[in-house]
Amino acid sequence: MKRKVVYNRWKVPSEEIQKQQDFDSILKGLKKDSTGYWKSIGFWGTVGTSAVALFFVISQF
Repeated sequence: MKRKVVYNRWKVPSEEIQKQQDFDSILKGLKKDSTGYWKSIGFWGTVGTSAVALFFVISQF
């Protein structure tokens, strides 16, 4: 496979580079971290139900 070498490449103007460096819009586009599953009510409901079930199972023996 032969490589293509460009000798007289055109230079990118500084204004074009500055236009592409809009980091604030990138940061606004990112989603914020959602709270973890262990902080949700579904997690604690499952843990609570499991704890109550375990208590009843242990108390039967």
